[in-house]
Amino acid sequence: MNILSLDTACGDISAAVIKDGRVYVSEPAENTSGKTRSTTIVPVLEQLLKKAGLEWHQLHALALGAGPGSFTGLRIAAATLAGINSGLKLPIYHLSSLAITARQADVDGPVWVLEDARAGEAFTGCYQRQQQLHADSCMTWADVETLPPAHFCCHGEPPVALEHWTRLPFSLDRSAALAMETELVSAGLNADEVDLPIYPTPVYLQLSQAERNAHA
Repeated sequence: MNILSLDTACGDISAAVIKDGRVYVSEPAENTSGKTRSTTIVPVLEQLLKKAGLEWHQLHALALGAGPGSFTGLRIAAATLAGINSGLKLPIYHLSSLAITARQADVDGPVWVLEDARAGEAFTGCYQRQQQLHADSCMTWADVETLPPAHFCCHGEPPVALEHWTRLPFSLDRSAALAMETELVSAGLNADEVDLPIYPTPVYLQLSQAERNAHA
């Protein structure tokens, strides 16, 4: 089975292709935010397909790092896959971006993912290898501080001290972690047997600033 995966929930472009069990990943890309990133994603994907020796029509499915994460990152990735899939009509696997982050830590024990969602909130989830221990959610940092201290990982710096928590470094590149999560999810949900969507749907878990202003 040939699957192309894309995630931009944490800012940079992460992409992977799984071709009959063999994995190809994109090179780490820095400073690819905003408009520039939206114009560079497709060339990155095309280069990755070339590296794997595949054409677009040879893909069997797509996978999206669906969030939660950066509003801009999620929208750009979803819009990119929507455009690509307008002609291909391939099933799309939706992956937790927090699960991908947890895989970057590459540890055997439980690890919390605590990503700053701004506005005093955090995107949180707890994972242990292939198992989700705590569902992805949006919590206030004040509520996070009431949790029992544990191992955690994140991109950027938490806005609170998190006393007695232990931050884990990332051992895996995000594209490699994306490929691992794609393999796990696709193995559990056979695209030939499960009615997967063909339209990407980001998972936000939080109101945008515009929505906050509208409700103020």
